[in-house]
Amino acid sequence: MRDSVLLQRVANFASMLQRLFELEGKLPAWLRPTYRGAFYIFALSLGWAGKLFVLIILATLMLLAGAGTGLALFFELLGVAVIAGAMAGLIRGSLRPLERWGLLGSWLRWTLAISGYVIAVGIFTPHGLFSLRDPIFYLIAAAMSALAAGCLLLLDDRRSGRPSPARFRFLQGRERLWAAAARVRARVQSPPGQ
Repeated sequence: MRDSVLLQRVANFASMLQRLFELEGKLPAWLRPTYRGAFYIFALSLGWAGKLFVLIILATLMLLAGAGTGLALFFELLGVAVIAGAMAGLIRGSLRPLERWGLLGSWLRWTLAISGYVIAVGIFTPHGLFSLRDPIFYLIAAAMSALAAGCLLLLDDRRSGRPSPARFRFLQGRERLWAAAARVRARVQSPPGQ
């Protein structure tokens, strides 16, 4: 009984994620980068490495702050990640014309999007390490963003029309996830005795 309830919840969660990913295609083009940025955090948790990373963060918060407080803090940080991701997606989407400048435009676009993410995290995290009035916060955010954008461009090996290896693995994993969810859903929804 308990296993079937757990399987049903997993199937429902997988179905909800599938609907979230499919909704992006139905949105207007100008809204897609913001939507993609907001829900990128969920895409990270689809692979085993992402699940392990989320589990480590959750376990650490629960060990340091206690079970209830740690869980509440985890969901607060998840909400901050969604809002900051939406902000970064909005910035990145609105700066699309910078791509005409070539590699420099791509670097600038990524740098500003990552800076927007870091600053949004600073704004929405109430008990952060930095004060937003402290100019060193913006200096560190700019330096981290410039370095991260440079790494993204340096490691990007995509050609036109071909997804990167990481994106290709992500798409394959997503297809396997939905196929497994469909099998679980069919098993849970089948009448007893079959």
